[in-house]
Amino acid sequence: MKYIAFTLSLLVGLAANSAAVAESVTLRSSISVQSDQITFGDIFKGVLDKADYVIAPAPAPGKSTFFKASSVAFVARKHGLKWRPNSTIRRVSVSRDGVLIPNQQLIEEIHFALEGELDAEFFEISLSSQHPNIQVALDEDPSATVESLSYSRKKGTFVAILEAPANSENARRYKLSGKIYLQQLVPVLNRSIRAGEEILETDLNFKKLKVKKISRNIAVDIQDIIGKSPRRSVRAGSPIVLSNLGDPVTVEKGKLVSVTLNEGGINLSITGRTLEAGSEGDIIRVENIASRKTVQAEVLNANEVRIFTPKRRLAALQ
Repeated sequence: MKYIAFTLSLLVGLAANSAAVAESVTLRSSISVQSDQITFGDIFKGVLDKADYVIAPAPAPGKSTFFKASSVAFVARKHGLKWRPNSTIRRVSVSRDGVLIPNQQLIEEIHFALEGELDAEFFEISLSSQHPNIQVALDEDPSATVESLSYSRKKGTFVAILEAPANSENARRYKLSGKIYLQQLVPVLNRSIRAGEEILETDLNFKKLKVKKISRNIAVDIQDIIGKSPRRSVRAGSPIVLSNLGDPVTVEKGKLVSVTLNEGGINLSITGRTLEAGSEGDIIRVENIASRKTVQAEVLNANEVRIFTPKRRLAALQ
């Protein structure tokens, strides 16, 4: 811990006082100041007319400083104050009251300064130190401003020099560093969508995501989403994965449909039950409810499927 020594200049003119009868004083149990100077009255009780005598500059707001107990006793004696530290007191701590500037306010100031520098529409930042503890005096405006700024877009880092209070002749400078995270707007669902349900434009909102977290499989264009449906349910607010998208389900599993066959002059229509869901044009398995036989059929619409014959299968492959 750093000690601040009293200089000889503080003792100028004390010779006359040393000859005076010493006044007994008591060290305060908790010493805190509000101004930028430390007086005898701040440190001792019972100093009477010497209470306003300045003995040292105060620390910065929100900070503390320490004096050797022997040095405090020496200056006290030179001013006619009788105090001697006991064996348990080796140093005297003096703290200064202050008003904390919230971290979010500091982040906003740096973010605003970076907006004019970065060629990016969206980004967020974080401070390397979670508790920078920048404080101003009780009678000062709890504000800060960025004096200078440097950053690396490639590394995603910044270093900022802030002044607090902002635009003050007595401003103190603080160095803060942190990370820059570039962001991009991506479409997300504003409600949960079940598997097979068609996604409409009204189902979409936009959300900022860190660019580094957007993989090639994340949908960034709403045209890749509208009219599609998820193969697995998607929760509201979640990014949409392209590989999870398909055509909307036209017919659900277990639905009764009309099964038709029009081939070589044969026209047949029976009732079947779908054994799996499918979209228009999909080939699904359908069970004949009369014979319990299973056939492959092409989904035509929500109520009709067409038996997929070997001839038709060959034509589809060509």
